[in-house]
Amino acid sequence: MLNSLTRLGLAAGLAVSLAACASTDHGVRSAGDRPMDLSSTEASLWYQTDEAESRLQASGQLNSDPALNAWVNARICEVAGTFCDDLRLYILESPTFNASMAPNGMAIVNTGLLLRAETTDELAFVLGHEFVHFEENHFLERHAAMRNANVTSTVLGSVIGVAGGGGLSSFGSLLAYGGALSFSRSQETEADTKGLIHATEAGYSADAGAAIWSNLLDELTASDHDEVTRRGNDGGAFGTHPDIDVRIASLTAQAADLPVHDGDRAAYRRIIRPFLQDWLDMHIVRRDHGATLALVDRLAGQGEDLGVLQYARGRIYAMRADDALALAEFEAATRHADAPADAWRAIGEMRRAQGDNPAAAAAFQAYLDHSPQARDRYLIERLITDLTGTQP
Repeated sequence: MLNSLTRLGLAAGLAVSLAACASTDHGVRSAGDRPMDLSSTEASLWYQTDEAESRLQASGQLNSDPALNAWVNARICEVAGTFCDDLRLYILESPTFNASMAPNGMAIVNTGLLLRAETTDELAFVLGHEFVHFEENHFLERHAAMRNANVTSTVLGSVIGVAGGGGLSSFGSLLAYGGALSFSRSQETEADTKGLIHATEAGYSADAGAAIWSNLLDELTASDHDEVTRRGNDGGAFGTHPDIDVRIASLTAQAADLPVHDGDRAAYRRIIRPFLQDWLDMHIVRRDHGATLALVDRLAGQGEDLGVLQYARGRIYAMRADDALALAEFEAATRHADAPADAWRAIGEMRRAQGDNPAAAAAFQAYLDHSPQARDRYLIERLITDLTGTQP
C-alpha cells in the first residue's frame, strides 16, 4: 500500500481541486478523450491525477516484472477494447483487494487482487468493473455530487487516518478511505452489471463476478477483526457499496442469461506462481490470521503449490502461538518439491526451542542444503556447531 506520505501527497493535491468542482454531468467518454477546456474541473483533476501518477511511478512499490505486467495489461485491453491505449497499468505491491482506473488513464491493480482471483475470468470481471467507472466518468460525476465546503478536510482526514486500505474500495477509496469520494451505490451496481458484460464479451465466464465476491465475503467473514467482518456483511464503512450478498445475488441472476464456462484455474495459477510466496508474506504480516487462513485454505483447495501454502499456514499458526499445528504444517510443507527453504529453518527453530538438538541440527542443515546462498549461512553454521559440537 502507498505509505502515509505518499497517500497524503495524493490527497492533498486532489483535495485542492475537489473543493472547486463545478461540473454536474460528464456523460460517457470516447476513446482518446482529453479535457479541452484547460480551466475546467476535469482538466484540473487530470492534472492532479497526472501528478499522483508521477508520485506512484517513483514510489518504489510497483511490481516491475515484464511478463506479469504484459499479461495483466493484455487482460485490460481485452475488456477496454478501443480504450486500451488510454490506460496505463501499474501493479501495486499491496495485499489489499483493490483495482482502479483514474480519469487520466492511470490503472492500478493491487497484487492482493491478483492473489485472490482464482481464474482469469474473475480478474477480467474486476477489470471490467473498474473500466465502467472510467468509461462512464463516475469519478468526475462523484466529485460534482459530493462538492461542498467540507470536502477538502474530509479527504485529508480520511487519508491520514487510514493505515491499510479497504477490502471493497476503488480509486475513490485510495484517496479517501470509505469517505466522501466513494462511488455511489448506483454507480457500483452499474459497474458490476456493465463490467460483467464487458468481461463476457471478451470471452470470459459470466459466473466469475459472483464467484470472486463470494470468495471475498468468506474471507471477510473469517476475519479476526470484528470491524472487517461487519464491513463484509453489512457494508460498514463502505456504505456506498451494495451489500456483498446483494451483489452476489444480482450477478448470479445476470449470469443466467450470459455465457458460462469452467475457468482454467491451473492456467491462472501458473501466471501468479512466481509471486505466490511473496504476496502471501505481505498478507500474513497484516496479522489478520482468520482471514489469511481462509485465503490459504481456499488456494490450497486446488491441490497445487502445497509446499508454499502449507509453509504459509505454518507461519500463521506460529504467529498465533499454536506451535504444534505450526510444526505439523512446516513438516508437511517439506514433503513437497516447492517447499521454501525457510520451512526447514522454521522446523530447526522450533525443534531447538523444544530442546531436540539432533532434530534441530538436521533441519538447519537441510535449510542450508536448500538455500546454499542463504544470507544467514554463517549464523546457521554456528548454530549447528553449538547443537552438535561438530562442523556442519
